[in-house]
Amino acid sequence: MTPVQPFKPGASARPEAPPIPWGLVGGVVALQACLQLGWIVYSTYQPVLLQRFGFTDLLAVFALLGGFLGLVVEPLSGALSDRHGGQARGRLLPITVAVTLAGLIFLTTAALLQQGSPWFSPGLPWLMVLWVVAVQWASSPNLAQLNEAVPLRSLPLAVAVLTVSQGLIGAFSGDLARLALRLGPAATFLLGALVLALGLTVLRSGRSSASLSFRNGQGPGGRQRLATPLGPADLVQAALLLGLALAVGGLGQILLDLLPRLARSAAPGPETWGPGSVLLLCSAIGAPLTARAVGRWGRLPSLAGGILLLAGVLVVGLLLPRGPGLPQLALLGVLHSLVVTSLTATSLTVLPMGRSGLGAGLALGGTGLAGSLVRLGFGAAGPVGSGRVLVLLAASTVTALVGCLLLARRHRRGVA
Repeated sequence: MTPVQPFKPGASARPEAPPIPWGLVGGVVALQACLQLGWIVYSTYQPVLLQRFGFTDLLAVFALLGGFLGLVVEPLSGALSDRHGGQARGRLLPITVAVTLAGLIFLTTAALLQQGSPWFSPGLPWLMVLWVVAVQWASSPNLAQLNEAVPLRSLPLAVAVLTVSQGLIGAFSGDLARLALRLGPAATFLLGALVLALGLTVLRSGRSSASLSFRNGQGPGGRQRLATPLGPADLVQAALLLGLALAVGGLGQILLDLLPRLARSAAPGPETWGPGSVLLLCSAIGAPLTARAVGRWGRLPSLAGGILLLAGVLVVGLLLPRGPGLPQLALLGVLHSLVVTSLTATSLTVLPMGRSGLGAGLALGGTGLAGSLVRLGFGAAGPVGSGRVLVLLAASTVTALVGCLLLARRHRRGVA
């Protein structure tokens, strides 16, 4: 007969979550940060090189291309990596190939620019398209590794580390772009290739240190890692996630693109900073706090609550005569962190077991497409009217809340 263990005062009846494999989390975050830095390099020099080599008529096309390509590439790469997610290198292999290709394109571009090769000009647009596809191909399989390795209860905390990284890089993206222009294209592309190589190295090292078990398609805590077949109900779930990502992406564009173009006064802070930079910095600072909220309230409830609060504060900021001040920008930043963290965690878990790559791809593709659609409707620069922004805000908020409600109703047993 098994002896009864005495009760210890203060002991929690709730079992402790397995430890977080911080090595792998750091690797995933490092690679995503390096891909984000690569995007800054690409975005800085894309219009410069297109104009230099006589492709001025392609500027508008390439300004929208990333979002429309991502809608196809990111869910496809995530879904294909799900099929081999139970193998030790199932996700690492496509990530390695894609990041290596992106780095080689940077190196090739740097060498050709340095040499001034005459045949470089006709192939420039194709190199740009190939680079975009390569980077997008790596993103969703990389994010999917978080759901495989991190205990479900601790997933919001791991995602918050990603939110911190993205917020900090986004806040300083203007300064980084100016630095890239001062370095010149050849040196910048060479540096970009080295950064991508560094991110891939850190990821591979993190996977090795985590010592994940890939036997029988099981992850930590016995969670199934093999992709289950998608039925009609799962496809509806995927469509709802895509619609939710589109709506949240629209809100993000209002915050980071349209709001600064509508602002009637500059936010206090560094001279080169605008409202978007201040907001992203506050988002990074607030991420650990919002991760606790997501872990306590649940992913979909936190997402719905964050969207409601974000929309309310945005309406007030848009209607104020002088636009949002620093306190409002700080609050908007924290709410942005809550929405981003809960959306990422939701996308990794809301689909059937083993389909986190597809979920991540739908979230990334949807938010990216929203950016392209907003640029298509409002233009890439210049002032915007508050009336049209309020219409977009209302449509995005209602769509996002309906998506949260429908996903919560379909996602049984309160897992989200």
